[in-house]
Amino acid sequence: MKEITVTRESVCAADDQTMPLELVLQVAETEAFSSFIQRVIGADFLQFSSTYTCATGFVGSDPVARVLANFVTGPVAEFVAPAAALASAVVPSGLLEFRWSGSNNSSKPTPLRGAA
Repeated sequence: MKEITVTRESVCAADDQTMPLELVLQVAETEAFSSFIQRVIGADFLQFSSTYTCATGFVGSDPVARVLANFVTGPVAEFVAPAAALASAVVPSGLLEFRWSGSNNSSKPTPLRGAA
C-alpha cells in the first residue's frame, strides 16, 4: 500500500479554520486513478461555493484531473490523465494538489475582453 496526500486551497476564510486542507489516503497497487478520485470526492474533502466551482488537481505543474461542483447531483470528475491508469503511476510523488482554476473557476477558456 502507498499513501497519497491530497491538498486543496481554501474556499473562504472560515474554511481553512474549520475544514482540513490535507487528506491522506491509502492506495492499493492496483487502484485506478478514477477510483482514487471518486474516493476523494466521496470523502467530502473538496469544498465548493458559488464562485469556486472547479478544482483542478495537479501533480507538480501538470494537471491530472478536474472536479466540478454540481450542487444538485454532487461533484463530477473530468480526467486529464488516463482514468484507467494506476493511481500510483499518475501520482508517483505521492502528492496531489487541488487548486481553483479558470475564469470564474470553470474549465472554460478565459474570454477576450469585449467578447460576447
